[in-house]
Amino acid sequence: MKTKVSLSILGVYNALMGIIILIFASAFSSQVVNSDNADVVRMGELFHYGLSPALLIIGLMLLLARNCSIETAKKLLLGYIIGTLLLMYIFFGIMANETLMNFSIESAVPDIIMLILSIFGYVKAK
Repeated sequence: MKTKVSLSILGVYNALMGIIILIFASAFSSQVVNSDNADVVRMGELFHYGLSPALLIIGLMLLLARNCSIETAKKLLLGYIIGTLLLMYIFFGIMANETLMNFSIESAVPDIIMLILSIFGYVKAK
C-alpha cells in the first residue's frame, strides 16, 4: 500500500474528527458522560474542546506529510500505531471500567479500523 494513501486516509479521518468534535462538543459530552450533574457534563464538553485541536493537528500533519519519503512515512505511521495502541489501552483498560463514562466498543470501532489501516500501511509500505 502506498504510504501516501495511508497518510491521506488517516489525516482526513483525524482532521474531520477534530472539526466534528469542536462543533459538537456539547452533544458528544452528553453522550459520553454518564451523569446528570451539570458541572460534570460541562467538564466533558471542555475536554472535547481541548481534544479537538489535537486531532486536527494530527490530521493536518499526516495530510501535509503525504509526499514524504517512505522512511519518514513509516516513522509517522509507527508513531500513529504506538499512540493508537495507547488510546486502545485507555479505552478498554480505563474508560470501559469507569461508571462515569458511557463507553462501548461501538464507539471505538472507527479508531480500531484506523489502527488496522495504519498497521497494514506500515507493514506493506511502498
